[in-house]
Amino acid sequence: MPPVETKFAARRDEEPRERSRPFHLTGGAASVRFRSMRAIPTRIIGRAVLGAVLLLSCVPGSAAQASDAGVPRRIAIAPFEALTKEDIGSTVSVLPRLLASRLMSLAGADVVLLAAGGKAPEDAAKEAKVHLLLQGTVSKLGKGYSVDAMVTDLETGKPAGAFFAAAATEDDIIPQMGILSGEIAEKLFGMQGASRAVAPPAHVPTPAQAPAATQAIAVAPVVVAPGPAPALAAVPAPAPAAPPPAPAPVTPAEGWSPSVLRSVSESDKIADALYGVVAGDVDTEGNGEVVAFGANTIYVYRVKGSEILPFIRISRGISHHFLNVEAVDLDGDGKKDLVVTDLYAENLSSFVLQRKGDGFVEIPGTIPYHLVALRDWDGRTVIAGQRGGFNEPFQGKIHSMKWNGKTLVEGEKLPLDVSILPLSGGGIYSLSPALLGNERQWLYVDVDEHLRVLDSKGKSAYRSKEKFGAAANGFEYGEVIRLEGRRAMFPLRRPPRAVAGSKGDPLVVTTEVRKGVLQSVIGSFESSRIVILKKQGGGFAERAGSPKSDFFYSGVDVLPPGVLPRGGRVIASVIEQAGSAFKDRVSRLVLLQAD
Repeated sequence: MPPVETKFAARRDEEPRERSRPFHLTGGAASVRFRSMRAIPTRIIGRAVLGAVLLLSCVPGSAAQASDAGVPRRIAIAPFEALTKEDIGSTVSVLPRLLASRLMSLAGADVVLLAAGGKAPEDAAKEAKVHLLLQGTVSKLGKGYSVDAMVTDLETGKPAGAFFAAAATEDDIIPQMGILSGEIAEKLFGMQGASRAVAPPAHVPTPAQAPAATQAIAVAPVVVAPGPAPALAAVPAPAPAAPPPAPAPVTPAEGWSPSVLRSVSESDKIADALYGVVAGDVDTEGNGEVVAFGANTIYVYRVKGSEILPFIRISRGISHHFLNVEAVDLDGDGKKDLVVTDLYAENLSSFVLQRKGDGFVEIPGTIPYHLVALRDWDGRTVIAGQRGGFNEPFQGKIHSMKWNGKTLVEGEKLPLDVSILPLSGGGIYSLSPALLGNERQWLYVDVDEHLRVLDSKGKSAYRSKEKFGAAANGFEYGEVIRLEGRRAMFPLRRPPRAVAGSKGDPLVVTTEVRKGVLQSVIGSFESSRIVILKKQGGGFAERAGSPKSDFFYSGVDVLPPGVLPRGGRVIASVIEQAGSAFKDRVSRLVLLQAD
């Protein structure tokens, strides 16, 4: 593909793609044609009756599916027991939590994790008012292992089901949780096809190859039975794991330039619409933690090799709206804390989750700022903040924020002019410092989702023709617009990731979206993908990209941040189904590799 300065040419090796119907994460307004059509009372009444009949006809079917197994979707899981001579306790100890997360995803189950060393599992489950109890063992079977689970109906005292899986090595035990959870969801909770949905495929499809139809998924909370309680509704693994070492500098291969961005693996389905993802504590090989977030839930996943496994989930009530989540070490202990920009009851009530062991503890108090992380700002990562306005989404200067041991407080002003476009219209979101050539500049995605290069004071020096960092989320602000009956919606664009390429040449990793002429609603698009751009002349040229997808890439980060060597890895959040009155929300995390 011949590089150009201000626009992109289509990849020559890309096969012609059949034009798909536009996909919307949020509903669009009715067309002028339908607004002008005359209402006919008889037709309206007839359609209403027909709709009511169809709706009522669906209810018994749903109820039948939920009651096929004859038991409620509520189950207690006791700690698994290792019946081996080898020390595999660290692996066995995380099995209940992994099984719980998969049952929640597949069947919307309400899972109670029983604490180790407390009451007898039967007594603890009854005290938690749960009638199904799952107990499991891991035994040595020749050169491999056998994972066995027995579910007991505590009301009758009779077995409700027995399940097993075989693993060739200790590393193969954890993937078997997907198979076990699928069988349990299908046989106990009536989720037909669940066992097939989690069976390992022959190859990992890219988001563009994923099926259009997905199974409806419900969200249910994890409840921890009486015993040692984790912090802030998080469910950390019982066996603490040593944090990964701090990333050491990685030098990209001399003269190498990325040409391919291929999919490596993907997580299980996540019953939510993920609005973004950031790297947590990650080692030089890209193994460690990644943090994704939805409207009011934070998901911490662990990346190990090609596996993306659930670790911690932190939820708030529906009155909360998470606008942004960042992972940064605030207190200098070598572990990344979480900084959450939260809109609660229309008020900015941002807060900090401090890392404590394998979990997070919320620091008391709220912070009335929009908060973002600025990586490599003067050689370090800082949190920047901007206050919210009354009739405007933002007000005042952008400040670096300081951690005083208790909260984030306002520090020095950044040398950015927020009174001129694009910062006056887009505020702090998507702002990202970058060393382009020998000059410190800023990367920025404006409210129209065009990639910008700003000088040190915020004046625009470049604007792309294509759209990048598109918003899957937004928030309302200001006074009600009378003609529309609602307030203005502000799009929360995602920041481009500036990384060092070969010979120090800067690369930019970001999401790209293609939109139709009339697709102006937040989240509306025709296709999306991940691209790697390289600074060239007065603009950028594409160096590599993932295949086009009918799903929405809502966020991206590099593992580890700051550099992309040959074989370097990229984590992305993908919304497969945004949710509606008839469909649940479905997302995944996708791991990609640059070659």
